[in-house]
Amino acid sequence: MGNWVNLLPVFCFLMFMLGVSFYIQYASRKERSTNFARDYFIGGYSLGGFVLAMTTVATYSSVSTFVGGPGMAWLVGYGWLYMAIVQVVVVFLVLGVFGKKISMISRKINAITVIDVIRNRYQSDFLANMSALFIVLFFCGTMVAQFVGAAKLFEAVTGFSYLTGLTLFGLIVVFYTTVGGFKGVAVTDAICAIAMLVGLGILFTSMLNAGGGYDNIMEYISTNHHDMLEPLSQGKMPVSLYISQWLLVGICTLALPQSVVRGISFKDTKALHKAMLIGTITIGAMTLVATWIGVLSKGILMEDLAAYGNSVDNITPLTIVKTMGPLWAGITIIGPIAATVSTVSSLLLSSSSSIIKDVYMREMEKRNVEVSNDKIT
Repeated sequence: MGNWVNLLPVFCFLMFMLGVSFYIQYASRKERSTNFARDYFIGGYSLGGFVLAMTTVATYSSVSTFVGGPGMAWLVGYGWLYMAIVQVVVVFLVLGVFGKKISMISRKINAITVIDVIRNRYQSDFLANMSALFIVLFFCGTMVAQFVGAAKLFEAVTGFSYLTGLTLFGLIVVFYTTVGGFKGVAVTDAICAIAMLVGLGILFTSMLNAGGGYDNIMEYISTNHHDMLEPLSQGKMPVSLYISQWLLVGICTLALPQSVVRGISFKDTKALHKAMLIGTITIGAMTLVATWIGVLSKGILMEDLAAYGNSVDNITPLTIVKTMGPLWAGITIIGPIAATVSTVSSLLLSSSSSIIKDVYMREMEKRNVEVSNDKIT
């Protein structure tokens, strides 16, 4: 049976997000231009530095930041933290190296999506349409993984069913993304990023209290799991894994479509530079604390993995349940749920822009041109 005390904070948070999207839609009505696609899919080039930073952080961070990553850190140790901390460069690379360039190009050619840039660069509708198709296909898989992770966490902490979590997240995220468009998603992402930081702070504090303090937890780890203190974790973290992961979660995230569109949407260079600073600090703190929680939770959950369902994804939910009461547990899971809905909303918007703007509207434009030419001839 579900615990309504756990559910109430999550439900209130999701309703608040829905309300924010409606407000953004209402407040932006006077600022809308005649270009619906530009206003809806990139916010009319209006994002300021703080919102740009937080929406980039929230989009990049996902449920794995709170569930899979800390779970692996519980299993491997500090080696996983050393690997994960490379993510501190993500916002700097996305906005600093790629963002300004892609913004200059997009404004020059009136591009709204990354597919527009590809179409203009290669002058190929086939390549652009195939790129849009692949984006949608891969994003579908990513969104499923996000929903599954969040629903499992929801079930473990609140006691309500997995399907209840999926239904709740799915309906609200789709609804507020549709209503708010890019600007609504960006603002709600900023709120989600703040919720993630608050949730991590609460969990970190409660975990230290439950474990008898940092020194006590570290003494247990050094005595019983000394391999967790080594960078290579006695073979669990080979150098090849470090290199591949640094490339995968660091450098190769440079051109993710949902991140690239943030590089198109900022208001001016000042906003971009501000976002680079705030975003780098925020993603660094978030990654460090989330993964560190995973390591230190070894002093809370002391049995082997089989006792926790043979899945590292169960570590964070069980740590939350074991270290705090129902109300605080409900408040804390807002963080990982916020990570899920912020990522999914950005993926939904990018997918919809690929289908509607890059394929459907493009075909309509071509047909209109053909009809006009036929009338002239």
